[in-house]
Amino acid sequence: MLYALRRPGYCLHSEAACRSGSIALGAYLAIRSDVAEAAFKGAAAVELEAEAAFMFDAVADGQTDPGGLDPAEELALAIALLNCGAAVACEAVQLAGSDCCGPEALLLVHSSYALAAAGQFLDARFPKQDVVTTDDALRMTFLKGGSLGRLAAGFGAALATTNRQLVDLFSEFGLNLFTYLQLVDDLRDACPAEGSPLDLSQRKKTVPLVFWYNSLPPPQSQPGSGIIPQRYSPGPEFREQFRVSGAELFGAIVAETYLNKAKENLAALKALRCRVDGLEHLVHSVEIFPGDVAAGPSADLGPGDPPT
Repeated sequence: MLYALRRPGYCLHSEAACRSGSIALGAYLAIRSDVAEAAFKGAAAVELEAEAAFMFDAVADGQTDPGGLDPAEELALAIALLNCGAAVACEAVQLAGSDCCGPEALLLVHSSYALAAAGQFLDARFPKQDVVTTDDALRMTFLKGGSLGRLAAGFGAALATTNRQLVDLFSEFGLNLFTYLQLVDDLRDACPAEGSPLDLSQRKKTVPLVFWYNSLPPPQSQPGSGIIPQRYSPGPEFREQFRVSGAELFGAIVAETYLNKAKENLAALKALRCRVDGLEHLVHSVEIFPGDVAAGPSADLGPGDPPT
């Protein structure tokens, strides 16, 4: 597991930054000023759960490990990480004692992960389906990405207080922030500045790609379905087609909507006297579309890992 987590894109790599566990710690510190051991255990639990999700996603996308781990080994490690995260979450709740929401905090962890798994399932199933709507794609994104954010910020808050209103607000903040980050990642992967658009070649049904599919001239047998051939290799003209279709702008606007919701959540938490300066700084650091999103993305979205 340590080897797997030291790879590029995972939490123990030398260049890893802004991880899911830091969101949990930030939520805890926004409520309490003391950095108790429960806070660090909670952050570790969240990180292990998130890293397991990343490994499941990599296997689903057919990404191979240059070090030699095959898909069966990756899945075994992902399951181990998931269970380690659950065990550490139990430790965190035990350490927090009467200061936290107790069993309800653990219920939040497991219910959120179940929803994230549902989103991962849809992400794997949609490439097999010819007809997927933008609403379907957004629901998949909301489940897959947003639920992990709900887990991260909600669990961090649930370790720090028994106030359900605060826990709900932090959960909503995490959900909106991670939905935004997932949408940005999907937009980047749909039309990278360089290299092949792998999401398109794999028939992915993310929000920007579904919008683009539905801009294509429909087959006579399936009017308005946005179907693409089973074997499709995007040519050099794709990037221009993608931008002209409005898919890039549409994806940016939808993403910005969730970022604005996350900012509204932080404003509500600040009104309740939570110290959210650190989380506000984090939100500012991952904002991709500054200013008026209606003018279009401020810069080309290049290849690379999502901001998380």
